[in-house]
Amino acid sequence: MELLIKLGVFLVLVTIGYWRGRRNERAHLRSLAAEEDAVADVLVFATRYPPASAQVLDPLLVTGSAVIASDYFRFFVAGLRKIVGGNYRAYEQLLERGRRQAMVRLKQAAKARGAKHVFNVRITTSRISNSRGGEATQVEVLAVGTAFVLATGSVAESRAHHRPGPALASPENFSLFKHRFTRTWLLALVAAVIYAFVELIGDARFTHQWRYAHGAPTALFFMLACAGSFALLLWARRAKTPWSSAIVLALLTIPALQATLYFGVLRLNSLLSHGPQQVAYKVASEGLLQPVTAGLPELYFYDYADYWAAQPEGSPIRLTVLRGALGVLQYDLRPLGPQYEAWYSAQH
Repeated sequence: MELLIKLGVFLVLVTIGYWRGRRNERAHLRSLAAEEDAVADVLVFATRYPPASAQVLDPLLVTGSAVIASDYFRFFVAGLRKIVGGNYRAYEQLLERGRRQAMVRLKQAAKARGAKHVFNVRITTSRISNSRGGEATQVEVLAVGTAFVLATGSVAESRAHHRPGPALASPENFSLFKHRFTRTWLLALVAAVIYAFVELIGDARFTHQWRYAHGAPTALFFMLACAGSFALLLWARRAKTPWSSAIVLALLTIPALQATLYFGVLRLNSLLSHGPQQVAYKVASEGLLQPVTAGLPELYFYDYADYWAAQPEGSPIRLTVLRGALGVLQYDLRPLGPQYEAWYSAQH
């Protein structure tokens, strides 16, 4: 008895589904035909771009979607098809109705914006029902395209209703010489290189060949050059300089700034001093120079350590030194140059 009741309920549902489903399908097809006639003047194309036009066109994104559900009778027939195989005719008609409805709504959206042509039209489908839970099939069909309308007035007054964004600097069109900050940076970099080159080449022609008495603070100069280069890099980024250009300039700045600091500190320290003075030293053990004049530190010239180590202990030596406002003790290499040259020539 229970089996007969279940069978009866099933047949009733199938019958109602067939009758009501057919009625809804016919009504939907009639309304679709009327809606398609109303938007027949709107043409759709699968091509991505419209043909060339002498008038300026504005692009508009238009969409149309429809959700179509299967009735219980179609669901039952589709279940039988899984057993015997073949085309799912019931579902094919369902998808066809969904595509037509989505396309109609796409054209309606384009017509409402004043467009007569829609390009790059694409149609996608997706299932939104849970077939494992026993639900009837429900599919969503989405149609997307780009409509074009004549541009009128300003951009803000256009039917596209979009606003122009800020102009962004293109790295490909960036010019170091046209950008004010990078142009100044380049000029300063060239000036630093020229200064270091003049100091290096013209050192032999200067009255004094100043050198650091305790050795040049190379590590300190390198850290200062890196810090200055990094500060310029951050400043360049604030000035809208592309990363690629700013990094290259920063890397070139480090050696140029280090060389400028080496010679610049010697030159500035001498200008801020009371002038050079002659002092007396004597050679101690292992090339160490001990001061005879009070108030001076011991000296050890690492660059010429072998020369001083070969000198007899107690040998007197006269040096020209100065200590400027920067606190750097420097000595004049010029009087010692001929002695170094003669000794090293004799060794070879």
